Amino acid sequence: MQKKFEFKKYITTSNILIVILVIFYLLDCYLPLPDGYTGYTAWDDESSPALNYIFGSCGGLLSNYLAMGMTLENGTAIYRHLTNIFLHGGLLHLIANAIGLYFIGNYTEKRFGWWLTCILFVLIGFTESFITDPLYAVLAPDKAAEVASDISVGASGGIFGLVGASLAAIFFNIKSFKKISKPTLIVSAVYGVLTTYIVSFGWTTLCHNVALLLGLAFGTIIILPFYILKKGKYAETK
Repeated sequence: MQKKFEFKKYITTSNILIVILVIFYLLDCYLPLPDGYTGYTAWDDESSPALNYIFGSCGGLLSNYLAMGMTLENGTAIYRHLTNIFLHGGLLHLIANAIGLYFIGNYTEKRFGWWLTCILFVLIGFTESFITDPLYAVLAPDKAAEVASDISVGASGGIFGLVGASLAAIFFNIKSFKKISKPTLIVSAVYGVLTTYIVSFGWTTLCHNVALLLGLAFGTIIILPFYILKKGKYAETK
């Protein structure tokens, strides 16, 4: 007998975040630019107008006001460290983060609950953005100006933070590793290696490593009191 499709089980914080990311991406790509607009635009002069419209390179309005970047007017405002999490620099960028968030985010919800997952995602993504650029400028001063000239967008910092928090939970209960589904393990490994060490080695590598360490730290801080007080295992996976 065929199982009935359960729509409710797909209504999770992580899946809702994915929908929000898609909406922000579409708005950023296709919102019409106002007359006389002189801000950032994603238009690619080397591509045909048709390709620009197909791949969403005709926009950039939200990026101009919500992304981070020295070249943007007021591009280093504090609120941009938060809003840049919800924007993406291209369709492949969005797809990679949506897949990562679907598997990694939904697993994190099983361990920490929906509200804590949401807080970790936003808090780590926000905090990481204050650390990465100054640290990169110290480690790679010859490339610091190049990085500063590009706009900074993407949810990967928050996603890597969730990976770190989940690893912290596993460390405190190593047997729970067996309960992680194979698709989640495979996607987590591919997402981490592909997006960090193959596609964009350099600034992004530092960004993801910082977020991962922050996730480990925050996850440990959350779980440690339960461990010390011997109040049982924290949020056992279902």
